[in-house]
Amino acid sequence: MPADVKHFAARRELAQAISTVERPGAAANQRIQVALATSAAESRHALVVGITGAPGAGKSSLAAVLADVARSAGRRVAILAIDPSSHESGGALLGDRVRIDEHPDDEGRFTRSIATRGSGHSLAYVTAAATILVEAAGFDLILVETVGAGQAEIGIARLADVVLVVEGPESGDEVQAMKAGILEVADIVVVNKSDRPGAQATFDRLRTGLALGAGAPELLLVSASASAGITELLTTIDEVGSRRGIRGRIRRVEAHLIAAAEAHMDAQVREATASGALTTRAEQIVAGSAPLAGALSDLFGFSEDSDA
Repeated sequence: MPADVKHFAARRELAQAISTVERPGAAANQRIQVALATSAAESRHALVVGITGAPGAGKSSLAAVLADVARSAGRRVAILAIDPSSHESGGALLGDRVRIDEHPDDEGRFTRSIATRGSGHSLAYVTAAATILVEAAGFDLILVETVGAGQAEIGIARLADVVLVVEGPESGDEVQAMKAGILEVADIVVVNKSDRPGAQATFDRLRTGLALGAGAPELLLVSASASAGITELLTTIDEVGSRRGIRGRIRRVEAHLIAAAEAHMDAQVREATASGALTTRAEQIVAGSAPLAGALSDLFGFSEDSDA
């Protein structure tokens, strides 16, 4: 089989595998188990980088140029772009992330948009499983770009080996990031668009606002559009990743199990809401005809602890 045909077949197989794990069940579990065994047998240890930040900060552009630099060094790079999903179709609204160049002829690069499918959590259910599959496929750098910064985005820390928060120079987003707690989980904070007015001022404010003692995140000034500071950023990512050790695969399985539990709970809430059971029980509690105690157990199967 010609090399280009093998490449497209492998890319298609990986895409199909990710589609399989979007639907929880025996087939998904089997895919994940095989992928874990493959990575263990072949001593694969991918570095997963979570990229988060406010909309407009340049997360997609930064992910793309990071991938370019990593590919020039011979690394195999995957970009998993988490997209808000359509309420009508459930699909990713941004489709194939046209603003990220997919390089379809490059066997060392893989890009996939993943729809949140209405999840209220920071990551789509499938994301953790997708990183496991991508690692097994031989990609050693996995960039996970989230929808945007907010309190829920702190969940990226469960999955990623390195959390990178991207700030822009124009709107004072760094203040909101501090208030939201995003920077508390950041391993690296990047001020993007260093070629624009206000970038240095934003960098200086962050340097003043962040604790500079042990555990403080690394702070860098870069420009994705001009490819300035990107090599240094990739070096910093690798250094931070190496300090965190090789527990990444365990972290990804933990994140998958938590995501599976959250997805199960989300499904129960949607069912109780759609059926009217949630509203009925709430009405009964307000009217005094049913107790609050036991409601979670009745609606969602929770075992409620007593005060004893």
